[in-house]
Amino acid sequence: MKIVFVHQNFPGQFLRLSQSFVAEGHEVVALGMTKQCALKGVKYYPYNPAPGPEDPQFEARFSPVIPRLRRAYGVAHKARELASRGFEPDVVVVNTGWGENLFLKDVWPKAKHVAYFEYYYHAKGQDLDFDPEFPVTDEEVIWRLRLKNSMQLGALDAADLAVAPTKYQRDTFPTYLHDRVAIIHDGIDTERLVPNPTMGIQIGKDGPKLSRQKPVVTYVTRNIEPMRGAHIVFKSLPYLLDVDPELRVVVIGGKGNSYSGRAPGGKSWYDHFVSKIDRPVDWSRVHLVGNLPYDQFVKVLQVSSAHIYMTYPFVLSWSSIEAMALECRIVASDTAPVREIITDGVNGRLFPFFDHRALAERVRETLIDKEKSAAIAKEARRIAVERYDYETVCLPQWREFLGII
Repeated sequence: MKIVFVHQNFPGQFLRLSQSFVAEGHEVVALGMTKQCALKGVKYYPYNPAPGPEDPQFEARFSPVIPRLRRAYGVAHKARELASRGFEPDVVVVNTGWGENLFLKDVWPKAKHVAYFEYYYHAKGQDLDFDPEFPVTDEEVIWRLRLKNSMQLGALDAADLAVAPTKYQRDTFPTYLHDRVAIIHDGIDTERLVPNPTMGIQIGKDGPKLSRQKPVVTYVTRNIEPMRGAHIVFKSLPYLLDVDPELRVVVIGGKGNSYSGRAPGGKSWYDHFVSKIDRPVDWSRVHLVGNLPYDQFVKVLQVSSAHIYMTYPFVLSWSSIEAMALECRIVASDTAPVREIITDGVNGRLFPFFDHRALAERVRETLIDKEKSAAIAKEARRIAVERYDYETVCLPQWREFLGII
C-alpha cells in the first residue's frame, strides 16, 4: 500500500508507524516543514507554508489560524505536485494540530484520510483556568482557543477517520463527536524500556554520578514551566531534600517554553520558580541536567528511586508511560489525564497537584515502604506492557484501524 504521513515536524508521533510500514514493504511517503528526514526507506518531501498577510498585527491577532492556513496551503501545493507525477496514496494520516489536512482530501480524493487529534481546547475545566497562580488576564485568549478549535472541526470534516491517543484527550472534544474518534495510543517500546536495578550512570563528562545505592528522585519535562507542574516540584525541593540526607533530585528539562507562554517580569520560568521557594535549598544535591539524549534519559529513570510526573489537565506525556515500563516508583499529580493510567496505591501514588508538601510526603512513603513500592512499580510495568506496548498492542490496533494488512 501507499501510505502518507503529514506532520510539520515529521516524524513526531508517526516515527514507529513509519518504520513498521517501511519494514513491511509498504511505500511510505512523508510531508513536513523540516528540510531533511533521516528515516530509512521513507520518501520525504519538505514543503514551505504559503505566504501570509504582511500586517504583523493581523498575524498576531489571528495566530491560531493564519500559520495553520499557510501550512495547509503549502502542504496541499506539495501534495498536488506529487499527484501531478502520478502519486496516489491509499492512506493519508495527518496530525491535525498544525492545520495541514484541510485541503489534502481535495488533492487525493480516493485515499482514506485519517485525522490524528491531540486536544480540543475549553475556556473552563481544562488547562486554561486550572492554575490560580497563573490566571488568564487576556480575554482574547479564549477567542484564540475557539479559532484553534475551528481548525480542528474543519480537520474532522475533511477526514474519513479520526483517532486520539488517550480517552482523556478524546473526551476533550464535544460529546457529539466522541463516537467519531477512535482511541489508539502511539505505543512505547517495552522491550527496550526495561528496569535495570544495577544500573549506574554519569550524566555528561562532569555531571553527577547516579546509582541505586543512594536515593534519587527524578522529574522530567520538556521545559521547566507550569503546564507540567515544575513550579510545584521546585516548591517541594527543600521538603524533598529533608526526606533523606543523601537524597538527590535530578531535573531533566530545558529552560525554554513549550506550552505555558512567557514567565512574569521577563524572567525565565526557571528563575521565577526559584524565586518562589520558601526555604533554602542545598543546590549541590539538585541536578539540573537539561534535555538529555534518549538513552541517557532512560538510564536516569533506571536508577530512579521515586519518579515525579505532573501535568495540568492536558495532553499526557509519553514519558509517563515510559516510566511505568521502566518500573519506576511513580508519584504523580491527581489530575484527569494521569488517572487514566495511574490508580493510587496500585501502580503509583497520587497527590493533589498544588500541594507541594504532599508531594514530598508521598516520595517519603515511596522510599520508606520499599516492599510495597516495588510491588506498585511491577504493576506499573505490567499495565504498560498490557495496554501500551507498541509491537503487541498498538501496532495491531493501528494496522486494523487503517486497513493496512
